[in-house]
Amino acid sequence: MFIYLTDNTGVLNGPVELPVIPGIGTQMPANAVELEVELAAPEDGHVWVLGDAQPEQIADHRGTVYRTDNGAALQYFELGDLPEGLTAKPKPSAAYQWWQGEWVQDLTSLHALQAAKVNAGCVATITGGFWSSALGSPHQYSSEMDDQLNLTGAVLRGLEMLYACRDQQGVKAFRSHTVAQLRQVSDDFTDYKLLMLLEANRLKQLLDQALLAGDPAAIEVVIWKEPQP
Repeated sequence: MFIYLTDNTGVLNGPVELPVIPGIGTQMPANAVELEVELAAPEDGHVWVLGDAQPEQIADHRGTVYRTDNGAALQYFELGDLPEGLTAKPKPSAAYQWWQGEWVQDLTSLHALQAAKVNAGCVATITGGFWSSALGSPHQYSSEMDDQLNLTGAVLRGLEMLYACRDQQGVKAFRSHTVAQLRQVSDDFTDYKLLMLLEANRLKQLLDQALLAGDPAAIEVVIWKEPQP
């Protein structure tokens, strides 16, 4: 005979060997069950329980499970199949939704996510500085929003003035710029910014086409990369 112990959920654990008490013998605890045949290892995600006086395997999802409406994790303490609205499968990302028993990519969300990444990349590139040869050799100019306003103000001022930029060795200094040179710097930035905006628009058109085609792989491969003039 094989002895198994049941826990408070009815799960059979064992087989175990009970100690022999001198003068008394083996004492069977109240939660002990004797079986004629040793149980095989349960299938993955299952445990043995005693049902209708016979051992049977039952699904065991105790632990972390996930809501199918939003992917939120919670703790589950019951044996048996999960009720509707819960799954043992974690939601891969915000771009997925529950559909017919599986997490599938939500193309609309995936499209929006990739478009936001393109926009963010475009803005980061535009505000990350640009090069102009208005001084006769390439110099880098800052292009954060405040820098753009400062450049516009310098051009509108219409006077020769000192304006900050970095040479090719990265040395930042306020260098003298004529009115024409300031205008050239501004024009170079306008062209640079337009190039980035056109690239962002091209990528977002590709995203739109992939969404219409229902092609998640085509959406995922559209990423921002700074175009070269």
